[in-house]
Amino acid sequence: MAEATDNQKTFEEMFPHRFSSEDREYQEYVSRPADPPPVVENWRSRGGGNRARRRANWLVL
Repeated sequence: MAEATDNQKTFEEMFPHRFSSEDREYQEYVSRPADPPPVVENWRSRGGGNRARRRANWLVL
């Protein structure tokens, strides 16, 4: 457990302004426009209705 706190202190010293208003790279990333959502063409479900009922039919063989 002490090792985890030592590591945390080390990283806090290495990156004191990470993900803050002083982190230039992070601010550039946050200020960019959002990516458009992915579009999946010709997608449709396989159908099949009630899957629980179909599963029950397998048990009645």
